Amino acid sequence: MKRITHLTAMVLLAFGLQHGASVDSASENCAAGELMSPRTAARLGLEEVWRRQMPVPAGAGSIVDQQIIVHQDDPREYIEVVTKAAEGEQPTVLFRIPTDHIGPDGQPIGKEEAERLAKREVTMRARRNPGLTVTSRTVPRVKLYTAANNGTIECRDAETGTPVWMSYVGDAGLNFGRMGIDDDFVTITNGGNLIKIDATNGEPINSVRTTSMPMYGAIHAGDFSLVPTIRNGVEGYPLADTTRDPFMEIVSGLALEPPTKSPTSAKVAWATDRGFVYVMELSGEPSVLFRLNTDGIVSGRIAAADGDRFFFGSESGQVYGLRATRTGRVLWSHPYGEPFYKAPFLVNGMVLLPSAYGNLYAIDEKTGLGVWDQPIPNVDEILGGFDQMLFVRLLSQSFAAIDLETGSVIEVDNTLKPVKLLVNRTTDRLYLVNAIGTVQCLRAIGSENPTIRRSVDSGDPEEAEEAAEKPEAEAPKAAPNDPFGAGGDPFGAGGADPFGAGGADPFGGGEAGGGEMADPFGAPDGGGNDPFGGDPFGN
Repeated sequence: MKRITHLTAMVLLAFGLQHGASVDSASENCAAGELMSPRTAARLGLEEVWRRQMPVPAGAGSIVDQQIIVHQDDPREYIEVVTKAAEGEQPTVLFRIPTDHIGPDGQPIGKEEAERLAKREVTMRARRNPGLTVTSRTVPRVKLYTAANNGTIECRDAETGTPVWMSYVGDAGLNFGRMGIDDDFVTITNGGNLIKIDATNGEPINSVRTTSMPMYGAIHAGDFSLVPTIRNGVEGYPLADTTRDPFMEIVSGLALEPPTKSPTSAKVAWATDRGFVYVMELSGEPSVLFRLNTDGIVSGRIAAADGDRFFFGSESGQVYGLRATRTGRVLWSHPYGEPFYKAPFLVNGMVLLPSAYGNLYAIDEKTGLGVWDQPIPNVDEILGGFDQMLFVRLLSQSFAAIDLETGSVIEVDNTLKPVKLLVNRTTDRLYLVNAIGTVQCLRAIGSENPTIRRSVDSGDPEEAEEAAEKPEAEAPKAAPNDPFGAGGDPFGAGGADPFGAGGADPFGGGEAGGGEMADPFGAPDGGGNDPFGGDPFGN
């Protein structure tokens, strides 16, 4: 009996191990199906840069917010060893090291040490690669911020995957909202509290109680952390200058999505459930500039571009291009006949907007007219785009790549099914997140330095036409010839004054140049009767 029991246990153990191995294998396959395989990446001309597990307690489901932020005011300097390039070609980078690389002592090595290492590399490669040179390059610093529902806030280098700092804030029993991020501060809502963190080292600074309950989280603009609330408005809390008072602005309706900041100013825009789009200025004294009554409610988040331009689509199928001037200027507005509930994606001068029916429209930023011959069907979400390629998730949840120039699908991978979205709207990198919270970063092959994507403002076509129609300022013309001859001013000293003493008085009786003028209404000379002197009534 014992032998049978032991044998049975051994069989069950072996079966259990085999079954466990199959479960683990299935889990790996599931996880791998949410990240891009090397084969698919090679077909698309991409390469994996890094893959890291995020510090989240329960996988991607516990990620509250993830954002990719470009810190223009905090660039990173690299020392590179490059080859001699032919005319018109870019040199090949053989070695590169950042000046803030952490050395053996745990401190950044600095520029001098980085140059020494680069020169050593040149010496080692001199025989095989003659003509190498050492150069320096400065690129914007790009960071990935992740917030989890247990209060974990992590900052990571988005180009290398290296952690920068990690902090624990707030009460895990309260809901966390979207992060507001700039070069100096990170803010996050936790229940009815707004927590401020030092963006350079992750140290919590303070926590303030909001007047009303926050809805989505925070966004930074000007010197304020702006928080939409459940009281039909927004509240602003000062960041650097804490002596300033917070403010509250009441508007018509609840915000449907977090506000969007203009990349070139402190203006923000958001839509409400009353059918209005509000634009607010947060530099100086915060104030609402204007509101636009849209044709249909704008449910998706608004997209922003250079020149204080904002783009959005409504539930009635109307798509707008707006410039945030003092009174607001609608650049264009066109109907497309399908409801839009998602945020536009801006790339290569186009506004890409998926409809509720799964049709992806490409709209020209300048005119609002369609770019492709017809929309691309079966598109669910946009993941990112660069180098004439757009990466999307289809309605079948499969991954696909689209040619931006022709509007045709060039690749469909049914084995890759992205679940958690990390949309990159700022750089030429593609980020994928799987169910367990692993982030994968991909880039075009050989694209060492990130390219910051900006929708360049080419100006307002109507304003350009008005300027072209305006006549140029005329130069002052030379004085025409005097029709009265060379005598100059007929009333000046250059000629005889007909009313002056220099000539005969046409109204007087005196001689020219002298005598006293006779009064035509006075008594006649010689004592004659005054025609006006007598009383006509004989009195």
